[in-house]
Amino acid sequence: MLRILFVAFFVCTFLLTPLALEPRPFSVISPIGFASLVLIFTVVALDIVALLILGRNPRTAGLLAAIGPFLYIGPLIGDQVGLFASIRPPLRITIFEVIAFLTQLVILFFAVRLRSAAAKA
Repeated sequence: MLRILFVAFFVCTFLLTPLALEPRPFSVISPIGFASLVLIFTVVALDIVALLILGRNPRTAGLLAAIGPFLYIGPLIGDQVGLFASIRPPLRITIFEVIAFLTQLVILFFAVRLRSAAAKA
């Protein structure tokens, strides 16, 4: 299940890029926005590593996956209150940000379950 959730999050994250749906140019992104991008890509990197080690080291994979929602909440809120860019996010961006965050929350649920199951084994 975690593998499917990781892929769903990666798809949502890709859709939030200028290559897909993001219409705002880089020139309107604030310094806080660039810091938010670093956090988002950190979440993606942690999830990639967790995905790669899921079968070999489930406890560590669960730990790495559980960090994501806590790092992602800042960029989500920052974009919605106007700290990310001088232009408000379009509705489709907001929708995919929320879907990505909900995906991260479900990943957190399964990551915690994975860690506890791995600890018992």
